[in-house]
Amino acid sequence: MSRNPTTSKIIDEILLFGVTGTALAGGLLAPNLLIALDKPLRKFWKHLDQREKERELQRVIYGMKAHGYLAGEYEHGLQLTQKAKDRLLQIEFDSLTVEPQNAWDKQWRIVIYDIPEARKAARNALTEKLRAYGCFQLQKSTWITPFPCRKDIAAIAANYDVDSYVTYFEATNLDNAAPLIKRFQKKYPHTKFS
Repeated sequence: MSRNPTTSKIIDEILLFGVTGTALAGGLLAPNLLIALDKPLRKFWKHLDQREKERELQRVIYGMKAHGYLAGEYEHGLQLTQKAKDRLLQIEFDSLTVEPQNAWDKQWRIVIYDIPEARKAARNALTEKLRAYGCFQLQKSTWITPFPCRKDIAAIAANYDVDSYVTYFEATNLDNAAPLIKRFQKKYPHTKFS
């Protein structure tokens, strides 16, 4: 909607509130919306007084309606549109990260792929997503993590439409695992690896 990254983050917070908050049952209602959004939006509007916050919220809501994220009236209730729901799915996908365990179960999760050159853009996107997700690149098209992630890897591969080229497997024995364990211990200090 906007090239302003702050406005984009505010929109994301409003959309996330609409899904996780209880206000969506009857639509997002204006009198309660600013109060309910105070905490998630405080970091963006901490320098504004109450009246300025109300004006800024109305401006953002108007922009969200104009760009098809919200339907309805500000005073009577707003609903999320399909476009908003699609954006929420993208927010969820973008925020996928490996979930560390308290204690490692001694299983390695390995992702390998052989994606044709004709799908290079998808291959590059998958590589970047695996890195951002928290996997370590073991070899050129081989990634590893000590934590369970089968569903997430399947979702990531499906998102880039390369699932037929991706293989996920688990292994208990890995030669020269000590440097990997050390690397993951440093990255996830709250996980017990011994």
